[in-house]
Amino acid sequence: MKTRFPIFIITMLAGTLTACNGMSSATPTLQGDPLMPTVAAKPTARPASQANVTCDKISLYLDPKLGSGYDCETIPEATGADLAYWDIHPEHTEVTLKNYAFTDSLFTPRIAVFPVQRYGELLPDLVPARLADLRSLIAGGAISSKELPLLPPFNSAQMFNSQAAVIPFQNGKGFRYLTQYAQGIGPINNQELFYTYQGLTTDGKYWVSAILPISSADLMADGKNPPNGQSMEDFAKNYTSYIANTTSQLNTQRPDGFSPATSQLDALVQSISVAP
Repeated sequence: MKTRFPIFIITMLAGTLTACNGMSSATPTLQGDPLMPTVAAKPTARPASQANVTCDKISLYLDPKLGSGYDCETIPEATGADLAYWDIHPEHTEVTLKNYAFTDSLFTPRIAVFPVQRYGELLPDLVPARLADLRSLIAGGAISSKELPLLPPFNSAQMFNSQAAVIPFQNGKGFRYLTQYAQGIGPINNQELFYTYQGLTTDGKYWVSAILPISSADLMADGKNPPNGQSMEDFAKNYTSYIANTTSQLNTQRPDGFSPATSQLDALVQSISVAP
């Protein structure tokens, strides 16, 4: 992801976002413990619809209102001393949704399944810690990081999290939330906001990762300029409160206040089954 704002602002706020290691030192939440997300009420479990998508290890039900097709791909392993950590990954299965319900996003809607052991071998300084955090979140516990676990890693920092909840899938359990990543300060906006689901199969062998674009009528269409006609300097001065206020606003939205509705995306991830 590209930084849009001048270097002097990013330098001034270097303590707010630390992109080089993927860690945010000031992710606002609404609870007393800054390491914990605000966990929404647990979504109502839905009976699994018959799968209409099968891709190697992944099967799921894709609501025609959410998408009308998919591509299935086996992504080969990428490793080597010449690669940055965010480009390193094991061989894995990836489903890309076609004709998705929200198109004005920088992200492609996709669901991937990674082998946990091999990913940990390739990135021993990153994956085991994220795995421990995900297991703790699923169990209702605390985490060691100031950003919620996500694979594959981004070359940027997690700005915030909202609408966090534990959700089971057909043979595992995971954690969903809304977030945005950046290399510097910027407005939360619909082009960069996404719903993510990070889960583990019951046997612990596979990590399920969904990156699904989502939008809110309360957010700016894009992040080209600060909100409300502010100058860059004023936006930077009030950035922490801006993030906290926007997080609070998104946390109070109903499922149908988003497009697609969070309930639609929850139903999608609940339908996922991963073959052994």
